[in-house]
Amino acid sequence: MADIFISYASEDRNRVRPLAEALQQRGFNVWWDRSLAAGQDYTAIIEKELRDAKAVIVLWTQSSANSTFVRDEAGRARDEGRLVPVMLDNVQIPLGFGAFQAEDFTRWNGGANAPQMQLLVEVLSAKLSGREVNSSEIERRRRRLGARIRIVSVLTVIALIAGIAWVVNDFVRPDPPPTDLRAELLRLLADGQLTPEQAIQLAQILESGALGQTADASEEARMPGVASDTAPSASMTEGMVSEASFDATASEAYRVAFAALAAHPDAHVRLAVAQMSQASTRDSAMQTLWTYANEHPDDPLRDEMFLLCGSVGEANNNPLGQRALEQATSLRSRDPAVWRMLSRSYQRTNRAGEAEAAAQVSEGVAAQNAGDTAAAEQQLQRALPQLTAPELRAPVASELGQIAEARGDFTAASARFSQAYSAREQVAQATPDSASAGEIQADAQQLVRALDRSGRTREACERLRQAQEQHDVAAPDAELLQRCQRLYRTNLRNDVQLAPQLQSRAIQVRPEVTPTPTP
Repeated sequence: MADIFISYASEDRNRVRPLAEALQQRGFNVWWDRSLAAGQDYTAIIEKELRDAKAVIVLWTQSSANSTFVRDEAGRARDEGRLVPVMLDNVQIPLGFGAFQAEDFTRWNGGANAPQMQLLVEVLSAKLSGREVNSSEIERRRRRLGARIRIVSVLTVIALIAGIAWVVNDFVRPDPPPTDLRAELLRLLADGQLTPEQAIQLAQILESGALGQTADASEEARMPGVASDTAPSASMTEGMVSEASFDATASEAYRVAFAALAAHPDAHVRLAVAQMSQASTRDSAMQTLWTYANEHPDDPLRDEMFLLCGSVGEANNNPLGQRALEQATSLRSRDPAVWRMLSRSYQRTNRAGEAEAAAQVSEGVAAQNAGDTAAAEQQLQRALPQLTAPELRAPVASELGQIAEARGDFTAASARFSQAYSAREQVAQATPDSASAGEIQADAQQLVRALDRSGRTREACERLRQAQEQHDVAAPDAELLQRCQRLYRTNLRNDVQLAPQLQSRAIQVRPEVTPTPTP
């Protein structure tokens, strides 16, 4: 049992991890759904952890503000006096929660000792000790820390400008600078000693070298008074992604992936990440990262490797960029930015139909993340027939299956999951190293569960048997496994393990009444 429960939207999982780790570094006992172990009853575990936690951190973002489950968890925490709201995005907080002061983490640098963390620690300490939060003292500290955040931001910009200026001046001044920020950060990167704050600094320094004009354009888009069209509805016209939208998206993807991979335990990965900023080493560095990602399918940062290769490769017209983006869609299928960059890549290579389909998927998953399942289903249904590559069809078909499952149409869901599983098998047969066991297991388990819930339990058991023989797939739950063995004498292994890709949304799948087995 943990003292702190973190409530968030599944789309924000990669943004939650740094906060959870920072709190753990400060000595707090934190629970979020990555703490789940295989074979557990996920809904019951989440319910218990939420009930027993002394403090509930609710992370407000574009996605969570539209999540029914996050609002439900936040409402329970509010009513019981355990709510600790934190804003990761500048969003309008849902009705009923606006009266509670949310800690502003929109400019948090990821550090455990950052000013925002100090304030959050004070609030959490009060909650955990059972004492009332001193509102006036917290507000005083909030103003003081806010000033510190502004000062640190200014100093960071000054340091970056100074570091870049030293590099430029090297061409006209023979004497090296006494302190070279860029060289020092690269040394720390090579040694694996970069802090999250320093990783962000280094990403900002190297970005222009990695992305070229793309980085400059994205910075202009962020300047006050300059229009930005990064939102899907504004950046796509008749299925086309604008260059400005791609530039801003690639810049953001580069920074996020760089910061994550800067802490990778393998020095070859860290070196390749840095070498992408130099034209002479960029192609070989991309190939190194691509090869590593394909040879290590269970690496937790594999999606970030493909994302970095995709953003840098596409910005520099390297064919490997498109291949990396195609791989990234399977790992980050609900990330509109990945589909948006892939759409631009298809436009560049004159694959108009697939470019339009990728843009439609981007719109669809953005609508799904916002809770508009009707719009999401419409866009994804339009896109699916135009996607020829099985590695792209699989995640889209799976998403359509999840939408059908959510409304209780398990017949339609099983048909979509069957499409996804077949597409994933095609990928595995064509390029065995490109499809991880986890992705195949997730598709197979979704198909088996949907067949069972649609009343086709015998077929579900048989598909599970085939999946175990061909792809070493575990049963999705113990109850179904027992029924298959008891009612149909299906020869199945007894291991039960829900695929990690399904764990984060396990709470969102409502339990259904077990259908009567088919004769």
